[in-house]
Amino acid sequence: MNTSPHDTEVLVAGGGPTGLMLALGLASRGIACRVVDRAPVRSDRSRALVVHARSLELLQKMGIADELIAAGRRTMAANVFINGRPALRFAFGDVGKVTDTPFPFALLVSQVDTERVLEARLASLGTQVEHPLELLGFAQDADGVRARLRHGDGREEEIRARYLVGCDGAHSAVRKGAGLTFEGAPYPQDFVLADVNVEWEKDDGGLYIFVSRAGLLAAFPFAEPGSYRLIATRPDGVPDDAGDPTLDELREIVRQTSPASMELRDPRWLARFRLHHRAANHYRAGRAFVAGDAAHIHSPAGGQGMNTGIQDAANLAWKLALVLRGHAPDGFLDSYEAERLPVGRRLLRTTDRLFAGTAARGRVSLALAGFLLPRLGGFALGRPGLAARGFRFISQLEIAYPSSSVVGEARPRLRGGPGAGHRAPDAPVGRGGSETTLFSLCAGPAHHLLVFGGDGTNALRTLAAEHLGEVEAHHITRNSAVAGAWIDDSGEAHRRYAVTNAGYYLIRPDGHVAFRTPGLNPEPLARHLVKHFPLVGAAN
Repeated sequence: MNTSPHDTEVLVAGGGPTGLMLALGLASRGIACRVVDRAPVRSDRSRALVVHARSLELLQKMGIADELIAAGRRTMAANVFINGRPALRFAFGDVGKVTDTPFPFALLVSQVDTERVLEARLASLGTQVEHPLELLGFAQDADGVRARLRHGDGREEEIRARYLVGCDGAHSAVRKGAGLTFEGAPYPQDFVLADVNVEWEKDDGGLYIFVSRAGLLAAFPFAEPGSYRLIATRPDGVPDDAGDPTLDELREIVRQTSPASMELRDPRWLARFRLHHRAANHYRAGRAFVAGDAAHIHSPAGGQGMNTGIQDAANLAWKLALVLRGHAPDGFLDSYEAERLPVGRRLLRTTDRLFAGTAARGRVSLALAGFLLPRLGGFALGRPGLAARGFRFISQLEIAYPSSSVVGEARPRLRGGPGAGHRAPDAPVGRGGSETTLFSLCAGPAHHLLVFGGDGTNALRTLAAEHLGEVEAHHITRNSAVAGAWIDDSGEAHRRYAVTNAGYYLIRPDGHVAFRTPGLNPEPLARHLVKHFPLVGAAN
């Protein structure tokens, strides 16, 4: 075994979307990590089906959003039926009023493809997921973590890492070993799942949800025509210890719940499962962290589970990198739990409400839903502002950390625009006849400075780089005569960032505002950096 003080900087347990995103965030910053997964091979079965706009923005920073989009379906309609009658139809694709993201849609794509794209990008950076390699246990001290691993042939290995991150799912060995609780309970209903080919009159590539006294049936289209995932509540009378459903059982469920005739054939996956809603009491215990399903599990209503894990990983990766490079103290990592744990808990509350609405089977509840949904839904969809707000909520564009201790802004504050901790929006800019966007400029793993108005760009970038390491700066102006600047011809960038004359924003690697101020005085930024990143040059 390697006898160096640490065999790797970060040990990542779990090679699913969360673990892959975390490892990719570390590897792209030159941080050595190992990713271990106890499964013999990667699963060819897809659990999650939706990648939302906020996750696509983060994947774009890694240069892989376009490849994933090509593998999925970005425009479809969602159709809700209650007691066999159409109750609501709405476009679950492009939302024209949401213009500050390049991804105003929900991408329906197999988790298998999401993992494939993430893993290929990670491999291009020299890091592979190690299968089968199971975390047996670990112990912590002031300087790191000593972990015991077991290979598929039974051989055991002991390694030392500075930090350990559990992305190892609902039965997380990291969460258990760290002594964290996982509070919650199972939902009362059991469910059945089938990935099958479906022939039916409604094969238009849309998503269908049927709610009736017989139960719930949802049909999600895959990218391949005629291929669907069906999820349904378990029929009454089926015992709790029943095995996986048969195709005939699924056909009977469809007959009872769908007003449309559906012919099922060629099943690729049939399963029976129970959903849980649980949350870890903490996301950090010393040098061990949990993320994704190891930290929170819930109903799939809204399709936000995998996305929340990807965003957990994006939040933690850059913070680990700054600490490991000596630019921030270990205590800076406490901001991961402070920012992400409330997000996970809000997600549980929201999905519980959505789930309760779709799983209702009482006669009165269904009648009330059948009456209200077409009216309230039609009212909201007929008002673009309300529809856009709904999209921003579901797509997680509105997640923000305004109370985080590691973000700030100078007084007097900018009026409007994204506040400290909020997501930084996109906008078009150009130079020399070339058009681009702020998101394209702010790709990659670095911090970014957006400097509006007068030319203080170089001085501000130098100041930030002294504390943060890699920082890229972009001068944004409306004056086309300024050489080397990006021109905001439309005025959208200045409007969205609420800068009238001059001001600057420090954007975190996860796309949230770290600091902002009107004017170009570097002193407010210097105070912020000294407060949070005082360990300049103190490499670990």
